[in-house]
Amino acid sequence: MTKRAKPKSTVRSREMGAELRLRRTKARISGEELTRRLDWPIGKVSYAENGIRPLRELEVAEYLVSCGPVVREDYERLLALSEVPDHGYWVRPHNLDQPVELRSLIVQENIASDIGHYEPLVIPGLLQSESYIRALFHWGSNRPENEIEPRVQARLARQALLDKQLPPGTTFFLQESALRTVVGSPQVMHEQMLLLMMTASQRHCSIRVVRDSAGPFTVFGAFRIMDYVDDHPSVAYTEGFTTGLFIDDATDVARYRRILNRLDSAALSEAQSRTWLAKFASAYDRAEPIPSCPPPE
Repeated sequence: MTKRAKPKSTVRSREMGAELRLRRTKARISGEELTRRLDWPIGKVSYAENGIRPLRELEVAEYLVSCGPVVREDYERLLALSEVPDHGYWVRPHNLDQPVELRSLIVQENIASDIGHYEPLVIPGLLQSESYIRALFHWGSNRPENEIEPRVQARLARQALLDKQLPPGTTFFLQESALRTVVGSPQVMHEQMLLLMMTASQRHCSIRVVRDSAGPFTVFGAFRIMDYVDDHPSVAYTEGFTTGLFIDDATDVARYRRILNRLDSAALSEAQSRTWLAKFASAYDRAEPIPSCPPPE
């Protein structure tokens, strides 16, 4: 007899499951109690919340109603999620008109066990200092201050990922040119370099500098790979100005992982990167010329 393949989750199904679990826990209802209320087979709630067996539209509606009142906007968004087919690629908007940004990415980051991230242009959002975030928003937006500030706070709140009790293991590959690009002022950059040094001292967070002379890695653009426990397949994510693309397709994820492996070989070590960040911090503080990136040992 042929053994049936174990169902695999996707980005969409995991987001749906995480949203459902959040609503159940907020309602203070156990999985067993919800199973009884819905008269579902044992394990169905757990499978749905882990993204293993996505629910159909009617089942989503039944689940939400059983957890109590729900905001109409959230209700319609979750129903829409249940209707989207999984083809290995999923485009998501950045919600640029809302102070809460990158909803889908936040869900995936918070359930990931390991994240590998390459950023060629700016400091990644998870590592940005408050002054850097504010300067970046002011530079790239013509919004009034009262609209910018909620977005600054939303990005800062997203950084709580790195301070969780069990945070994911994170490796950030930062392009040299991204660290040389002055955002705001030299003082803003000084504070940013100090924050990078402090973050890199945490056991679960590795920061590696990629020298501009190491190769034309910038042609690949920014991307990250997120790995998960419980047999969830890995996902690659790339980001544009208004949308992000989640890639479930295993062949394409493997291609991005090969790039990540090349970056691992080409980048400065953690110790070399910390030393160089310290030199950058000193140069920005004194408004001196930025030093050259040291060659690897």
